[in-house]
Order: sequence, then structure tokens, then C-alpha cells
Amino acid sequence: MSAGIIDEFYSEILENLDVGIHVVDSEGKTVFYNSAMGKLERLEPENVIGKSLFEIFPSLNVETSTLYKVLKTGKAIVNSVQTYFNYRGQCITTVNTTLPLKRDGKILGAVEIAKDITALREMSEKVIFLQNSTKGKVSRENLSIFTRFTFEDIIGESHAIKKAINIAKKAAATSSTVLIYGETGTGKELFAQSIHNASPRRERPFIAQNCAALPETLLEGILFGTAKGGFTGAVDRPGLFEQADGGTLLLDEINSMGVDLQAKLLRVLQERVVRRVGGTKLIPVDVRIIATTNEDPLESIKRGAMRKDLFYRFGVGYIKICPLRERKGDILPLTRLFIQT
Repeated sequence: MSAGIIDEFYSEILENLDVGIHVVDSEGKTVFYNSAMGKLERLEPENVIGKSLFEIFPSLNVETSTLYKVLKTGKAIVNSVQTYFNYRGQCITTVNTTLPLKRDGKILGAVEIAKDITALREMSEKVIFLQNSTKGKVSRENLSIFTRFTFEDIIGESHAIKKAINIAKKAAATSSTVLIYGETGTGKELFAQSIHNASPRRERPFIAQNCAALPETLLEGILFGTAKGGFTGAVDRPGLFEQADGGTLLLDEINSMGVDLQAKLLRVLQERVVRRVGGTKLIPVDVRIIATTNEDPLESIKRGAMRKDLFYRFGVGYIKICPLRERKGDILPLTRLFIQT
């Protein structure tokens, strides 16, 4: 087998690993960047290859970049937690193992193996907040960590945005479930927080969970909680349904939730009870569910990504947020706002 074929095999193996791989040369320029790394750093590999570290990640410097440290010291860094921003301003938190690439004692480059823990870090922060808040009365000051938007923050003069706001205000006066549909960037969570802050539940928790951020098995435990002894290592831990009791739970990108888990969610909506994973006790909950989707719900149903009965359950309060290209009347007021701020 020729050396060229072996190199191709190595590249193919690295490309298909489920961990991020980032290789730089001695000058800190990227020579290999697999799809898994691109996914966790929210970047396209073709836009990274050939570029320097600090061009891709302007928030890093010679003191904070693990790849740069290894290039300069020649010493491996194992299981280092690193939080940084890509050039698009998106925050990423990873656990990295970074190794020098040497030949005859000379450093030729470095390779970084990374695992994304951004979602776990955000969840950990939420859990810590909720644990602390349950020790005493949940105050508006504490809740403002997660809810800061009201209807006054929604800027627009078009008929489409005014219609969406009007429907949302009517929904806020009730405790019915709400489904918000809009493309990425249209402000779905802005509407969700506004509904919560205009509702009788405003003094109770508002918790948001992205359904696409975690695997289904982990998401089920986070939503429903776990019961001690239910499986190996399980402890008694309330899920988000219980932690949001009396308040609002936002399920972002619900079209990314598996249909089996959707069936369990439907039962919560119908029966107002939850059963922790591995448990037998039914726990009553009083929580309002707001869900968002970036895909037309009818298309999601058509391709089997959303249960029809769940959509009908959410259809009581359905809000469609049109993209800005369909409401050009909002461009001017938004432009004025951005100039002023």
C-alpha cells in the first residue's frame, strides 16, 4: 500500500470522527479541520483552512489559545476547558486535548482534539440558578437573567408584525400552549419572553431549553427529571417541568425533538403530570409550554418530524413571525433603532 493511499485513509478516518480535530502548522495556520470541529465551532471547514488561529478566533491571544501554547512550549495540554468566540461572535465552550507534532525534536505543528460542552455549561448554569432560587422566593431580579424582553422591545410598523404582536398579547392573557413559527433570526424567543412577562406567570420562572442541543435520551432526563435507583448512577433530580412549575417552559426548535419524546410531552400537556425517568410516581405540574420551530409545522408533519396531534394541541395559540424580507415596512424603524444604539 502506497504512502499516498495511507495518507488518504488517515484523512478519511479523522474526517469521520465524532470529535473535533484541528491541526495547525508551525506558524499557526490551519492545515486540517474536520466537520465535527466545524459543527461545534459553528464554522465551515472551507472557511478555516489556510487561515491563522487569531484570524478565525479573534477573542483568543497567545496566553489563552491552547494550540498556540503547545506550538511555543512543545508540551501537551490535556482536558483543558476553553471558552472563546469565533469570528462571527458566537460563544463556544470546549474541553480540549492539544498535542505537539514533532519530528527530530522540531515542532512542525499541533493537533487539538475537542469536545463541545457549550450546551452542558449553559444547562449547568441554569440548574445552579434554579437550585439557588428555590431556597427562597424567586424574585424578578433573579428571573431577569433569563427574561429581559417585553412587547415594548418588539420594533415594527408592518401589518404582519402588528398582527403577530396582537395574537401574542391575547395568548399572554391565557395559560394556553403557544407555538411560534419563524425562520432563524426572526425573534421567536423575543416573543416567548414577552408573552411570559405579560402573563399572570410573570413572577414565576421562565426556563428555555433548545431541543436540538442535546441527544434525546439526555433531553428526556433534563425535561422529566430522574429517580434514584431508576438506572445505574441515577439520583433524585427534578426536571425542567418541575423546576418551571407555576411559570413558563420554552421548548426551542421542537421540530428537532424525537417523535417518541413528543408523545411523552403530549401526555404532560393533557394530564398535567410528569413521571421522572426510572420512577413510578406521578408528579402534578402547573407549567405553561411555549414551543418554537424554524420550519413550517405542516412541513414537519409531512416529513414525520412532528406529531400531528401535538401540533393540534399547540395550535390553540399559533403565532407566525414573518422574516424581514416579507415586512419591508419594518426596515426603517429597525435601522433607526440600530443607529441610536
